[in-house]
Amino acid sequence: MQYSIYRTFFFFFRSLFIVGGYGKKKYTFDSQKEQDQLMRKIATDITAIIRSINPSRVIFALDSKSWRKGISIDENEGYKGNRKKSGVINWDNIYKIMGEFAQILKTNGFIVSQIDNAEADDLMALWRDELLYNQNQHVVLVSADEDVRQLVDSISSPKRAFSIIYNPFTQGKNPSKKLFVPNGFKDWLNDEEDIGDIFNRSIDVDKEDFNRILNDKVNLEEVDGKEIALRKIFCGDDGDNVPSIYTWLNDKGKEVRITNKPYQKIIDYIGAKDWKDLMTKSEVIYDQLIEISGQKPSFKMDKRLERQTKLVVLDKSLFPVEIVKDFEDHIHEDYAGNYISPQNWNMLSMLEGTRYVDHKGRVSSGNEASIFGQIDRISNKELF
Repeated sequence: MQYSIYRTFFFFFRSLFIVGGYGKKKYTFDSQKEQDQLMRKIATDITAIIRSINPSRVIFALDSKSWRKGISIDENEGYKGNRKKSGVINWDNIYKIMGEFAQILKTNGFIVSQIDNAEADDLMALWRDELLYNQNQHVVLVSADEDVRQLVDSISSPKRAFSIIYNPFTQGKNPSKKLFVPNGFKDWLNDEEDIGDIFNRSIDVDKEDFNRILNDKVNLEEVDGKEIALRKIFCGDDGDNVPSIYTWLNDKGKEVRITNKPYQKIIDYIGAKDWKDLMTKSEVIYDQLIEISGQKPSFKMDKRLERQTKLVVLDKSLFPVEIVKDFEDHIHEDYAGNYISPQNWNMLSMLEGTRYVDHKGRVSSGNEASIFGQIDRISNKELF
């Protein structure tokens, strides 16, 4: 069985951006018309991605206020403190639409996962562990957030199973969708030895689904999830306002920080394989920072390592115990919902029976979002 997990707020933000006309229109989402357009767009985009993956079960991870905001960062205003919401947009209405969409998903039998103080990325990590390690299932994590690439992994027993990242969004001069996979995935995908003999041939439907994703103009890239987490510990994450492990002023008064080159020098010297290795080598790391900067850091190395790992590493051993317990307490409840097969879903079927689409699969009369109805019926195309 193949599971597909979605970081829902990112999809909302992207759909909001597109509906708003890439900044050319001054959409505020005060009007019902604009809110209806957003609902129909997010349903169109998500169902298109579901069809391209062909999962057996779909999970949507929703953000809550992050526990990481309570972690003090001396160098700046704190975790994600650099993020500013547009004052033009009516965020109360955006969150109202998000809540309504979550309820529509639950009604249709999708798993909607949300825990107080947990980010969607935290939930993706928890679901990855449960499905891959505990249940030996393939997992496709759908996100354009590069942080999530550290969740790429595989296991070999009792069967070979993979956790991969699918980024269905295209941008830039040479746009392409991307599939981030662990080492060995391509060999497994192309291995035909497990098909069986001529009298007992079987079809690995999971391989068929993965190949179908790749055939949709998708670039496959092998990554090392553990190395990605290590790099973030040392180099930080500007998007989340996480500084590098050490920042100092050089002899010219210019601010300098640990970047990729000095990071690689440190890692090559200490030989760390994952973030847990670092905790046993704090003294060596401290000495390496002195050698690179020519200065003695004023902080305690073990405390700085602890801070950095909690800010950037997606591992449940670093999460507050309340979040992990809440997740484990709700796993069986989430599975108990009405099961559906989502492969052929589209915007009309997802919103059927709501005020957006009537029970006959038609855009409801009088609904201001019906201006999109003819476009959807003609092409059912998405902006990717």
